[in-house]
Amino acid sequence: MLWDELAMAGSAALAQVLTNLDNLAVLLVLQLTLGAGRTTIGYVLSQAIMLTAALAVAIGADRTLPDWSGYLGLVPLALGLRGIWLQWSSAAEESPDTISRKAGILGVTFLFLGLSFDSFSVMAPLLADSLPAYRPWALAGASLAVLGLVTLARGVASSARTSPKWALRLERLGPVAMIAVGIYVLFNSGTDQI
Repeated sequence: MLWDELAMAGSAALAQVLTNLDNLAVLLVLQLTLGAGRTTIGYVLSQAIMLTAALAVAIGADRTLPDWSGYLGLVPLALGLRGIWLQWSSAAEESPDTISRKAGILGVTFLFLGLSFDSFSVMAPLLADSLPAYRPWALAGASLAVLGLVTLARGVASSARTSPKWALRLERLGPVAMIAVGIYVLFNSGTDQI
């Protein structure tokens, strides 16, 4: 049984990392411009809010439409397909947005919340389609991924050799992760409610 829990934690961690690569690029830039303190607190706070909201959706789906929660997998699947379509149809690369050096923790938090819709649209169906006993494992895996991303960003920012180009290239994996989670949620597995 422990393998199922660890697999759930690993799946959630991987989904969290792959849907947060855009956040990682912004996190790196903001740590260089605003400093690590406000940036880290704002990012962690935004991810806690996002994961709490995803859990609330999962609990709500349990109570309202338990037999239909697997169909929530269509959301990340559609968004992932749209993301791949946009990548193929647009050759221009975007640079991460920056905000004023005077931005406070609240501003940074809202910036990261705006960038976290893809994570929410993956985590909510993943949690909704999972048995309640597996949800703490998924949340733990996603939380460890958040801490890992913060640690990575701090290490890279402190070395002052930051180039967001590699993060932008890795960000292209986000839609693939969304598609994979969407398919996982649509198909029954050992962690599913039904």
